[in-house]
Amino acid sequence: MLALLAQTDATDAAAGAAAASVVGGLAIFWIIFWIIFVIISLIFFIWWIVLMVDLSKRDFPEKTTWLIIMIVGLLFGFAWLVDILYYFMVAKKYGKTGGTAPSAPEQK
Repeated sequence: MLALLAQTDATDAAAGAAAASVVGGLAIFWIIFWIIFVIISLIFFIWWIVLMVDLSKRDFPEKTTWLIIMIVGLLFGFAWLVDILYYFMVAKKYGKTGGTAPSAPEQK
C-alpha cells in the first residue's frame, strides 16, 4: 500500500510546478500593482495639500463650499477627483494670482 502512495507521475509534478509559477507570477503582479497604486495615491495626496494651501490663499465667493468639498472628498476617497475638479474649475479659472477673479479693464 505504501508503494502505491509513493508512486508519482511526472505530469503531476509538472502541473504542480506550473501552478506554482502562475501563483508566483500573480503575486509579483499584485505587488507591482499595489506599489504603483500607493505611489499614485501619495502624489494625489501631496497635490491635495498643495491645492488646500491654494484654496486658503484665494479669495472667491465659493471658498467655503470648495473647502467642504475638498475635505469630504479626502474622507471618502475621492481626493483625486476633487483635486482635478478644483484645479480646472477654480485654479485655472482665477489664474495664479491667488486672489480674486481678474477685474475688467478700466474704461476711459
